This record gives sequence, structure tokens and C-alpha cells, in this order.
Amino acid sequence: MAQEIDYEKLRLDVLTKLIDERGISCKNKKDEMIKYLILDDQDKYIRETTYVKDGSGYMIGVDLKNKDHLIQIGKLIEKKEARNLHIYADNRLQYWCKQKLI
Repeated sequence: MAQEIDYEKLRLDVLTKLIDERGISCKNKKDEMIKYLILDDQDKYIRETTYVKDGSGYMIGVDLKNKDHLIQIGKLIEKKEARNLHIYADNRLQYWCKQKLI
């Protein structure tokens, strides 16, 4: 059984390193960092959807827990306006689409 980390006792630079290692996006305030690290420990943190410009469209990275964006990208795939790249990286599924998600 894994031990729980007491984030309150950690220095700000250590918290920042943990945030960066886990790919969490948040402000550099200690309270907010601790909140997001605890959510990530509980597997409740939803990572932001990423967009990388690629030619005439975007490579879109969607977190598996982001149900709204997964549904949107699924509908775009059905309409043949997007495609699954079959890549799972940085805790996200990767797709290609000509437009950004709403």
C-alpha cells in the first residue's frame, strides 16, 4: 500500500517539480498546487486539452477523463472531419482535426 504524501510539509520548489513531472497546469500558489496534486493522487484531475498546429489543422490531445471533449471528437470522427492518431502520450489520446474543440 502506497503512503500518502503530506504536501503541506514540502517546500514550494519541490511542489513545483512534482507539478511539472505530472503535467499538471495550475498557478504557482502553494494551496492550489497541493489541491491539484491531491486530485491527481485520487485520479480525479482532468488535464487540459492540448492543441499543436500541424499543417492545415491541429493535433489535439484529450485526457481520457474529459468526457465532453471525447464525445465532441467522436462526433467529428463520425463526420470524417477528424481522425484518431492511435497515440497515447502525456496522459492524453491524440487526434488530428481541422478545428479546435469547443
